[in-house]
Amino acid sequence: MNHALPPNRDVPPQRRARIRARLEQEVTGGRRAARFAPLLTAGVAAAAVVALVAVVVPWQQGGVEPAAASDTPVELSTTSASAPSSTPRQPVIPGLSPERIAEIAKGCADSAGVEGEAVLHQYLTDEVGTLALLYTGHHMLSCTVDGPAMPYNSAMTGGLEVGWLPGELAVDQAASASGGDGGKPEYAGLPGYDMAVGRVTSRVAKVVYRQGGRSTEVRPVNGTFVARLAHPSGWQIPDGWDRQAVLQAYDAQGTLLADWLNEWDRTKCWVRPDGVIVAGARDLDPATCAPAVAWR
Repeated sequence: MNHALPPNRDVPPQRRARIRARLEQEVTGGRRAARFAPLLTAGVAAAAVVALVAVVVPWQQGGVEPAAASDTPVELSTTSASAPSSTPRQPVIPGLSPERIAEIAKGCADSAGVEGEAVLHQYLTDEVGTLALLYTGHHMLSCTVDGPAMPYNSAMTGGLEVGWLPGELAVDQAASASGGDGGKPEYAGLPGYDMAVGRVTSRVAKVVYRQGGRSTEVRPVNGTFVARLAHPSGWQIPDGWDRQAVLQAYDAQGTLLADWLNEWDRTKCWVRPDGVIVAGARDLDPATCAPAVAWR
């Protein structure tokens, strides 16, 4: 009889994602969130009801989602592409020391299970709580900081080509979370929310987010935007809520540069100057794609 132990094997990424989603759902006590994320960074998809911190992978090649979701790209205005800078500008985060920034970046990346350097682009506190927005070369992390369950709690969008945009606006994640009442006691009183985060070009001076008859407008920070609408702690996500979101980007003169709408279109794609598709439907002929825009 062979008593030798079997060799160690890495857990496949898909299995790791499922395990993590299940564990996080147990930790969060069932606080529900509808997350809908784009097939490309300017699209919208039907809501998937998952745990608040479940990973979202909208158009990652070979990616996996813990719950099924449809994908909906839309058309955006585009401009000619040029190669991204090899030395991206360093985001400025007022009020945080370099040590604290490094601590947040590591904590949020570890929470999402993401390797590589995560760069903090925004850090804000509003009536919903404290949020850190970070990017690696291929991931977006929207990370709740100092929440009731854990110090860092990241939702993730993977499979991005962060250096490129499908036009002036890239919506990297949109989410709606039910309020904390009715879940674990530590979540009681936490507001529900609608949220959208992403990247913009330097031409964008304002992003307007509309959801469920309400709206907010935000100014870009370090080439990114975070828009949130708070709800009471007893609020629950209505059916069909995912189909009501709209985002629009405007320049300083008030000219509309980009629309993020709820329309289904698998015929759009965007390419780098070398012809590689970096956003949109990956199975199209690159010759039919629009030029991607460098994110600087």
